[in-house]
Amino acid sequence: MSLLLLCSRSKHLFRMRTPPVYVYTLCIALLLIGCRSTRPDPEPRPLGSDLPAYEAPRDGPEQPAGSDVRRPPEWQNAPGDTLTLQESLALALANNSRLQSFSWEVRAREAQALQVGLWPNPSLGTETEDLSTEDPIGDFTGSEQMVQVSQPIELWGRPGKRRDVAEEERDLAGWDYEAARLDVVSQTTQAFVGLVAAEQRVHLARQLVRLSEEVFQTVSRQVETGEVSPVEKQRARVPLSQARIRLRRAEEARAAARKTLSGQWGRSDTTAFAEVEGKFGPVRPVPSLDSVESALDRNPALARQQDEIEQARAVVSLEKSDRLPVPAVTVGWQRFGGRTGSDRTALKAGVSLPLPLWDRNQGAVQRARFRLERARRQREAARVRLDTTLSKAYRSLVSAQNEAQTIAEETLPAAQSAFESVRQGYRQGKFDYLEVLDAQRTLFGVRRQQIQALSRYYQARVRVERLVATPLEQLQ
Repeated sequence: MSLLLLCSRSKHLFRMRTPPVYVYTLCIALLLIGCRSTRPDPEPRPLGSDLPAYEAPRDGPEQPAGSDVRRPPEWQNAPGDTLTLQESLALALANNSRLQSFSWEVRAREAQALQVGLWPNPSLGTETEDLSTEDPIGDFTGSEQMVQVSQPIELWGRPGKRRDVAEEERDLAGWDYEAARLDVVSQTTQAFVGLVAAEQRVHLARQLVRLSEEVFQTVSRQVETGEVSPVEKQRARVPLSQARIRLRRAEEARAAARKTLSGQWGRSDTTAFAEVEGKFGPVRPVPSLDSVESALDRNPALARQQDEIEQARAVVSLEKSDRLPVPAVTVGWQRFGGRTGSDRTALKAGVSLPLPLWDRNQGAVQRARFRLERARRQREAARVRLDTTLSKAYRSLVSAQNEAQTIAEETLPAAQSAFESVRQGYRQGKFDYLEVLDAQRTLFGVRRQQIQALSRYYQARVRVERLVATPLEQLQ
C-alpha cells in the first residue's frame, strides 16, 4: 500500500507559495543517508609478516603466467642449488594456489561492498491517454501524454548500513585470507623440517653402510687368516645388506619430502634446487604456558569470530532500518489533450510512500538477533576449542624438547662411547663380532631417535606458533 501526493502547475498560471513536498524529502534524505565508513584491512599476524604474500590486483585478473614460478622482486634468478627456509617461504607465499584463491575472494567482497553502496537507479516512464478510436492509429491530437522520472530515496541510513554489513563480510574474507597465509607459512616450514630430517636420515644411512662395510672387510680378513670361522663372514653380510636397504628407503623418503616441499608453491618437480640449507641445532628454550596462552588472541580464527559478531550486529541494524518505508520521488511533465480547445502542459511532482501496516520486517529482525547470539556462542566455543588445542600442542612441544635434550646430553654420548670402546676392543680381541654388532645397532638407533626427536620438536614448535600466530622468540 502506498500514499501518493501530487501537485501540478499550468503553463499559463502558476504561483508557488510553499516548496514542493519532494524538496522536503530530498533535504531529509541528505540528513539521513549514512556515510560510508572506512575500515582497515586485517593486519598480518607477526608470524611470517616479513615476507610479502600474494595479493590479487584490484583492477582485475592478471594474464596467465604459464608455468613460470613467481619470485620475490629482489630475486633476479631462480634459487640456486641450495634452498633456504626463507626462500621456500617466499616462493610458497607468492605462488600457493590456495592462498591466491582467498585473495581473490577478498577482492570479490570489496566489489560487493562497492555495489551495495550504490543508489538504486531511477525509472523513466511514459503514458498516453484518450487515444482516438475514430481517426487512424497514430493520431495523438486529442490525447494526453505524460513523461515522468521516479527515484527511490533510501532514508534512515540504509546505504551506510548495507555498506557496514558488506565491509564486515569483506573483513571475514580478509581473516580467511590471513588464516590461509599462516597455513602456508606453517605447512611450508613443516615441509622444510621434514626434508631436513629426511636429508639427515640419508646421511646417517650412508654412515651405517660405510661402517657395515668396514666391519665386513675386517671380518673377511680375519676369516682369511683363520682367526674366526667363515660363518662370521656370512653373519657380517646380513647387517651390510640391511644397511643398504635402509639407505634406499631413506633416499625414497627424501624424494617424497622434496616433492612435498616443492608442492607448497605449486610445482610437482624438484629441479629448482638440489638440496636444502638447514640443520637441527640445539633446542631452544620454550616460553611458559601462560605467556603462550596470552598470545592466543592473535589467532585469526578468534579475530574472525569477533568480526562475525560485528557483522551480525550490523545485520540487526540493517534489518531494523528495513522496517521503515522507502519513499520514491517522482518528477514529470504532462500535456493535456487539445480536443476541447485547450492545449495546456504541466509539471508534476509527487512522493509515493509504502505504508508498513502488516509487514514491518519482524521476522527478519528476530532472525538477525538470533544469529547475533549464535555468533557470540560460537566465539566462546572457538576460544575453548583453541585453548584445548594449544594446551595439547604445548605439552607435545615440551615433551619433544625434553626428549631431544636427554638424547643429546645423556643417551647419545653414552651410546657413542660404548660403541667406540667395543669396536676398539674387538680389534684387540677382547669382544666378539656380536657385541660389536649390538653396540652398532644401539648407536645408530639412538641417532635415528635423535633425528626423530628434533623433527618432532621443530614440528611441534611450528604448530604452537601457528596457533598463536607469533614466533615463540617474541614470547620469551
